[in-house]
Parts: sequence; structure tokens; C-alpha cells
Amino acid sequence: MDVKLHLTKGNPKGKTVDVPAGILKVGRAEDSDLIIASTRVSRHHCEIANDQDRLVIRDNGSANGTFVNRQKIQEQVLQPGDQVQVGPLTFIVEINGVRKRPSSPPDQQAAKSAKAAAPSARPSKPAAPKPTPVQHRRGPEDIAATLERLSAEKQPGASKPNPAKKDDDVLQISDDDLLQT
Repeated sequence: MDVKLHLTKGNPKGKTVDVPAGILKVGRAEDSDLIIASTRVSRHHCEIANDQDRLVIRDNGSANGTFVNRQKIQEQVLQPGDQVQVGPLTFIVEINGVRKRPSSPPDQQAAKSAKAAAPSARPSKPAAPKPTPVQHRRGPEDIAATLERLSAEKQPGASKPNPAKKDDDVLQISDDDLLQT
């Protein structure tokens, strides 16, 4: 399958990440395939398995969780148009050139319309609000420490770069991302 993740929230917005066949490891650690330099991302946050016939995302016990369509998941099959949130970043899934969620087949749409039009014997209860991801407030110390760490990593000789990594495999976050609550 040809799979791409399109960054819609975070920096650099609009970046496209190709998901190769096999496993794509996502996290802060240098051995990750997709490195996200954010304190809200665990070292080995999650992984995306791109098999021939399906795409599965698995959370690796991350501290802040992995979300698909705003729902916290442990493991889930991904479909075109799904929104995947890892830390401060949100991606839209594209599979084989399709980025939009498939609509229901016409017979299912007709059944939904008929059900909605039929009078209900019982009054319907209001839907419970969906849980929202917990946002942690970061203090100035956390922001300063993160910025120092990021600038130290850019210093020559600070750490040995992984020769297999390209600069565009690392997603950086801006100060604005760190300051949002």
C-alpha cells in the first residue's frame, strides 16, 4: 500500500511523511524512524504497521497517549482520512491516493435516513460529551529546558547523528506549540 501522513497541526505544517511497508517507529528517540522533538512525545511513542492489505497504529504505552479521530487508542486499523495525533502533531492518513473518509454505501445511508425520520417511542437522551485529550500545562522551566536541549542537539559534536536519518525525518515544534495549553 502507498501510505502517506500529512501534517495538519504542528510544524512544518503541510509536511508529508511516507510510511514504508513494514513498521514505522514514531517517537523522540534517535532510533525512531520518525523523530518528533517534543516533550509531549515518548521516546518510543507508537508504531505504524503498513502491511499489504491494512494499516495499523499501536501505542507503545506512551505517557500522553496516541489518538485516532480524537479517541485514545491502544491499537487501531487506520482508514483514509483518519486523524492521528501524536503529542502536539496531527496527521491526516492517505492510503493509495485517498485522503477522505469513505462515505457509507447508499443502502446504509437510506436506512439511516429512514430511522431518523421514524417517530421514536422513547425520547432520546442527549449524547454524552466525547472525552477530550488531557492537555498538560508546561511551565517556563520545561519550555526553557526543551529549547536548551534542542539547541544543544544542533551544536557540532553534541551528539553523533544517525547516518540513516535525513533532516526531513525529524519534525520540530515551534515555541508557539510549546506555549499552547
